[in-house]
Amino acid sequence: MAAAQKLYPRSTIKRIIKAHSKRNVSKNVDVLIFLDYTLFLQHLIREASIQAKKTGEKGITARAVRKVTEVGDCALDSDMGRCYGRLIWV
Repeated sequence: MAAAQKLYPRSTIKRIIKAHSKRNVSKNVDVLIFLDYTLFLQHLIREASIQAKKTGEKGITARAVRKVTEVGDCALDSDMGRCYGRLIWV
């Protein structure tokens, strides 16, 4: 049986997280971060797809992605939509 292909380099992700947070990381924190990342991308693609359909585009474009995202402060713009970190879905 052939070895399964890895989705991402676990040790590299852990090293990056540890370097940026300057803290120790738990055993499976990289898995949780990867899953959060994939959920974020799914949500972004879904919203961009809806925006592209509204404007009559055939596919998802950078314009549709830019239209559904806006960088701002969640405390100030919380009434605009759902907020994930500093990214606000309009």
